[in-house]
Amino acid sequence: MVGWKKIVLGTAMALVSVPAAAQDRIQGAATPSRWTGSEIVVGLFDHGSNFHPLGEELVFPRLPAGQLLEGEEEKGTVDIQLAYRSAPLRWALKPRLTAKGQINTAGRTSFASVGAEWRQHVLHGRVYGQVGIGLTIHDGYRFTPDPFVPGLDLGEARRRYGIYRDHTSWGSRVLFNPNASLGVRLNARWAAELAWEHFSHRQMFSKQNPGIDHLGLRLVRRLGR
Repeated sequence: MVGWKKIVLGTAMALVSVPAAAQDRIQGAATPSRWTGSEIVVGLFDHGSNFHPLGEELVFPRLPAGQLLEGEEEKGTVDIQLAYRSAPLRWALKPRLTAKGQINTAGRTSFASVGAEWRQHVLHGRVYGQVGIGLTIHDGYRFTPDPFVPGLDLGEARRRYGIYRDHTSWGSRVLFNPNASLGVRLNARWAAELAWEHFSHRQMFSKQNPGIDHLGLRLVRRLGR
């Protein structure tokens, strides 16, 4: 019995005394580390998400019949977003340079952007928050044709009203793109993000500046080793 006690005690001591470095390697295998490589991203967005629960009820006085709330013309369509993010740079708080294309599936405005994003990890790298800013060009209208001009013939008025009803007048070909997202690491290669994208020019290029917000989900694939 004494011999068996010595064997059991020795085995227990050997298991307990695993070197700290080995334990760190085991924990590192179970806990995702921060990604340092480049990434490709694909996402689906609600084009023209409305953050105001009352919508048109916030507009006073009420709009005349046939007129639309500015910035609501393209609401309710769907965008597909494709993006590339570089590896973090070693300066300016380590931003990732980004290039994004956001394509509307209903023939409304699509956007192409370049910019930078900054990321902060929590919970051992499993969750991260991210903010960014960029410059955007779009394929929509700077100014939609006015369908309410007196004296238009019926055909031209209808053509203009169709554009006015379905397309936003942005007031500028170039827009700013502040954005933010919350990400969750799924494994060593994949992450999922809840994302917000905004496009406007803060009336820097004209008084016409409806702006637009998009909410969506993205899937992120890390590149490299």
